[in-house]
Amino acid sequence: MAAKTYLSSEQLIQSQEILNPPLMTPDGDVRQVFCFSSQSFSLWLGAKLEESLKNNPLWRDTHPIMLGSWARGELSPKSDIDILFCGDEDKVREFTNQLQEKGLKLRYRMPANPEDWTEGVEAFDVLALLKAKPLTPEGARKLFEQQKRIWSKKNMWRKTLLKAVKEERKARENRFDSITNYLEPNLKYGPGGLRDLEQGLQIYEMFAERFTNPGHALNVLNYYRDYLLSLRQKLHLEGHSDILSSSAQFDLGKWMGFKSHKDFMRSLQRGLSRVNFYSDWIIAVADAPEEVLKKIERSEFYKPSDLFSALEKNSSVLMQKKVREELDHLLPAKEIKKLGKLRGQELDQVLSVKAKDEFLYSIFRSRLIDKLVPEITRLVGYVQHDQYHRYTADSHIMQACREIKRVFAKPKELGPLQSVAKSLNPYDWQVLSWTCMYHDLAKGIDSGDHSEAGTAIVTRDFKSFGFKKKFTDDVNWMVKNHLELSQAAFRKNSKDPRVWQELRDKGVEGDALKRLAIFTAVDIRATNPEAWNEWKGRLLAELVENLESKKAQDYFTFRTLKAKKHLHISEEIYEELGPVLVDSLSMNDLVEDLKKAEDSSESLPPKIMQTKQGDTWVRMHQKRDRKGILADYVGQFYSLGLGIRHASIHTLPKVGVYDWFQVSTQKNLKTLEQLLKSSQLKEKEIPQVQFDQIQLMSAHDKEWVISFRGPDQAGLLAAAAKALSDLNVSIKSARVHTWGRQVDDIFMIKAEGDPQQLVQSLNSHFKINPA
Repeated sequence: MAAKTYLSSEQLIQSQEILNPPLMTPDGDVRQVFCFSSQSFSLWLGAKLEESLKNNPLWRDTHPIMLGSWARGELSPKSDIDILFCGDEDKVREFTNQLQEKGLKLRYRMPANPEDWTEGVEAFDVLALLKAKPLTPEGARKLFEQQKRIWSKKNMWRKTLLKAVKEERKARENRFDSITNYLEPNLKYGPGGLRDLEQGLQIYEMFAERFTNPGHALNVLNYYRDYLLSLRQKLHLEGHSDILSSSAQFDLGKWMGFKSHKDFMRSLQRGLSRVNFYSDWIIAVADAPEEVLKKIERSEFYKPSDLFSALEKNSSVLMQKKVREELDHLLPAKEIKKLGKLRGQELDQVLSVKAKDEFLYSIFRSRLIDKLVPEITRLVGYVQHDQYHRYTADSHIMQACREIKRVFAKPKELGPLQSVAKSLNPYDWQVLSWTCMYHDLAKGIDSGDHSEAGTAIVTRDFKSFGFKKKFTDDVNWMVKNHLELSQAAFRKNSKDPRVWQELRDKGVEGDALKRLAIFTAVDIRATNPEAWNEWKGRLLAELVENLESKKAQDYFTFRTLKAKKHLHISEEIYEELGPVLVDSLSMNDLVEDLKKAEDSSESLPPKIMQTKQGDTWVRMHQKRDRKGILADYVGQFYSLGLGIRHASIHTLPKVGVYDWFQVSTQKNLKTLEQLLKSSQLKEKEIPQVQFDQIQLMSAHDKEWVISFRGPDQAGLLAAAAKALSDLNVSIKSARVHTWGRQVDDIFMIKAEGDPQQLVQSLNSHFKINPA
């Protein structure tokens, strides 16, 4: 693409006056070629270009021949200028040098063999010769001889050219399979652009005898040739390239007469889709064996189900075209509502994860999907400019329906989520496939959230399909909540009980959780494959694992029992109690004991519980807190010869001091309980202990966290608690961690004074050298 136009400044000003917007707003259905000024503008551009050549006295001796868009009457202000010269070589060299010195950028060549211009050139250069236009009589004579030579070997050349076109289209398909092409289409080289259109028309001319009824296809291509050319010309005049950028869409939409840029882009995307389809069809007709064409031509459809059967057996673009021709006849709009059960049955076969991908793709591309799910026609060309959504809304739905088939066949593609996919049953996959079809059908509706609005469409359609209530409810729930897991996994803390409860309140549990996890992955992959990665798979898998964990289930049980028993303390106490205590004790026993402590006006006597695993836990309670109470507790335990393995220490509103200790003892539990209740207990002196490190973990305005680490020793916790008590520190809570022969006691204390000075005092007390 030339970066600079061949037009002068004065001609650019004239261009703005000559290129007019269409006489009526294109709507994708009314195809009136005369309403565009693109062809007359192209002729004007060609005339100006020809004038610039003729101003040079050498031009006649070079015998220039127009190629490419100039020859086809499709010039734009920034078109490449392709010329073949068949005159004197020296004069051609001098002529082109003079033109380039003036700033005119040419792509030119001379025949390697003056007798055979096809020698040593690419197939597309041969194709260009068939559309070439000479500028001199001598050039016309030479060109005519070469065109006769080419047509004399028509069969050989058209096979060569057809092969080249197919290869080039495949290369462009891969090249333009990107986010940009959907958000900002390339009007020249993108799918359905002018290059596709040009190839479709050229191949038709070369294989015209193979087509029995090409009228509609040719009308579509000819209409959009002027439509797209008009857009390209305006883009160039506004200083843009062939890419219809998001910023340019507003101005061009207004220039074309649309109410909004969204309406403009929908119309354009419909056009690009049609051009791509019909040009593909033309090339398929040219390439197909004669017997295949005759077989498809003889196909007859008597009822709607015949259309599905035909595409299931033959999903090619040839059969898609045949089905398109029968849609309005067998499925007229006024009859669609009467075919509820048939639509449901056929859609269920199409959406099945076991159905072939080609079959589903053909249902969409033949537009049979428009009859099955009429809402999708509103989404054709609906684009979201956020650099995340890769496809138009209708294409995204199709991609989601295809993607669910892929992950069903190859769960490994989901990475960490593959175990979840493998756990799903046929009913789960059916719910998922229908969710893929319906989850975004309400997009583009101005009022309300599309997830919420989508449930009304599901309810209406599934009722007409005759589906069971449970299935309708399950798909409805998925459509309504299809974004919930994505937000929780990627924007929130998946280990936070509050996140768990938010999801549980919306029904994210059990089978629904697994389905939603797989759908979330599918939705991401169908929105933009580049947005899916191992990291997102791991986050989703971790969220599922956390929601299904014993900790989460205990938390949900805690909340249920808390409400049932009218316990008034905050749910945050569940986290503060700690995983060791929560995993060890019955949630029912724990909540019941908390309720007694909350309701009691006096301190409860010590309570001892033994778990099924044989662990012994002691609960101590005081209605009113005081400094040094923890030191007293651990002193008592030390005096009784109890080793403290873990501790969960708290002071709670309305409850008071509420501490649990996991202890090791050989004493009889009843005897131990009596001893703890006894006021005659003689306390032993706390021994000297040695800590390896006392460290300030964090210091905030209201709370400090201090860690005592060292080898496991008798009286270690008692010594730490007494030292804090002696320093007049208020202990808010504590955690005791013992593993192997190491102990890490964590104290959360009330922030008073200087935390660094407190740590220095503790180090001095225990004779620890911080260095």
